[in-house]
Amino acid sequence: MKLQNVPLNEIIDNHWRDRDLYPIDKEHVTELLNSMHEHGFFGGLKGRRVNGKVELGCGHARIEAARKAKMDSIPIYIDDIDDDTMLRLMTDENATQQGGTNAGAVLNEVSAVARRIVEGLFNGTIVPLNVARAFENKAAMERARSKLAAGTDPSHDIGHGVVRRYLGQGKPENALRGERQIREAISALKQSGRYDEIANEILRKHPPVVAGTKPAKSPSGPIETKVAKTKAAKPRDRMLDERTASVFKNDHQFHAFREAVTTKAAQQAIPVSEQLALAKEIMRDKHPQFSKKQVGAPYIKAKVKERIEAFMKAQRMINKEERDAFLAEQIEDEIDAELHTAKASLRSLISSLMKMEKLADKYPGHPKLGGFSARLDDLVNSIKQFSRKLK
Repeated sequence: MKLQNVPLNEIIDNHWRDRDLYPIDKEHVTELLNSMHEHGFFGGLKGRRVNGKVELGCGHARIEAARKAKMDSIPIYIDDIDDDTMLRLMTDENATQQGGTNAGAVLNEVSAVARRIVEGLFNGTIVPLNVARAFENKAAMERARSKLAAGTDPSHDIGHGVVRRYLGQGKPENALRGERQIREAISALKQSGRYDEIANEILRKHPPVVAGTKPAKSPSGPIETKVAKTKAAKPRDRMLDERTASVFKNDHQFHAFREAVTTKAAQQAIPVSEQLALAKEIMRDKHPQFSKKQVGAPYIKAKVKERIEAFMKAQRMINKEERDAFLAEQIEDEIDAELHTAKASLRSLISSLMKMEKLADKYPGHPKLGGFSARLDDLVNSIKQFSRKLK
C-alpha cells in the first residue's frame, strides 16, 4: 500500500456507490469545507487503480469538499483492492460516519450487497469465498442459485440474513447494520422494483451453466457450453420511488414516509412519479422551531394524509362534474333523438301537404278534402302552442 498524491480529476466513485440512492449531502460537504479551511484536509482515504483512474473506496464527501476548495490533488493510499473489500470500505464508512442513520446509505449498501452476491453466484464457476460464506451452508447457496435462475423473487433467497452475514464476513453479529435496518431496506427496494431488477440484470449478463453438463466440441471445432434457461422474475407493481430515501435525514423519517405512501389510498392519490417532490416539500425548511433531523414520523404521515385528503376532495368534485356531464349528455341524446324523429315526420308532412294542395286544385270543393282542412286548423293551433312553449 502506497500513499500517493492523486489529482482530483483522476478520482472516480467507488463503483458500488449509487448516487441515485445515496447522493452526496451538500450540507455535509459545506461542513467539511469549513473544517478544511481551519484544519486542512483529513486523509486516510483508500483506493485502487482502474483504467488509469483511481477508484475511491470511501470518503466521497471529502473529495467533493476538496473540489469545492479548488485543491489540485489529495493523498490516497493505493493498493490492489478486490471488489469485496471496496464494498466493505463503503459500507463501513457509511455505518460509522455521517451516513450511519441515513436511509439512502442503507438502501445503497443492501442493493450493492445483493448485486455482489448474485454476481458472485453466476459470474464464473467458482463462487468467491466472501459470497459463499454469506450463506449458512453450501446447500443454502445452491438453493439460492437454482431459485434465482428459475426467476424466483430474490428476496426469498438473498434476504436479510444473507446480507447481514456478508456484511459481517460470515458472522451476522459482526455486521454494522442491524436486522431491522436491513429488513426495511429490502422491503423498500422490493416496493421500488429495484430488488427484482438486480437479479434479472445479472442473469441476463451471466446465464448460469447447467449443473452436471460437460463442455462438448461442436462439429465445426469451437467449444459449446450449455446454459440454463433462465426466466426473469415477474416485475411487481412499482409502489415506491427509492430516491426519496436520500431526502430524509434518518431512516425513521424515511420509513414513516414509505409506510404512508404505500397504503392503498396513497397509491391512488400520489403516483410514484410525484413521491420525490412530496418528500422534498415535507422536508423543506419551513419550521424554524426545529431542524430537519427533528422532523418526526407523525408530522411526515400527517403531510402525506393531507395530500391524500386533497386528492379525495378533488376526486369528489371530478366525480360530480363527470356525473353532471353524463346527465347533460343523456339529455342532449334524448332531445337529438326526438328532433330527428320530428324532423323526419315534418318532412313527410310537408310532402303530404304539397300533394294534398295539388289534389285541392284538381278537385275543388271535394267534401273529404274539406274535412281534412278542419284537422289542419287543429294542427296549426297545436303548433302555435308548442312554439310559444319553446320561446
